Amino acid sequence: MLAVSCFRVISPFEVIQPCIDGPPFVTVPVGAIIETDEEIRSPGLAEIRWNNQPLLARMRDIEECAKPLDESACA
Repeated sequence: MLAVSCFRVISPFEVIQPCIDGPPFVTVPVGAIIETDEEIRSPGLAEIRWNNQPLLARMRDIEECAKPLDESACA
């Protein structure tokens, strides 16, 4: 089983909606909690989940616009 990391967004950033009919980009707002099972490292894209929706985010945006939360916040 992969470890899930959670982050609280402290500055809004755009992500890609890969499987949605509609706008290809959406902005993740301040205060949102995002999850990923990928190791955060630059450069590239990471698969994340926000509001139970799969999205793609730039690793750099996660590093610069979100702060890690402890494991209990991922429940």
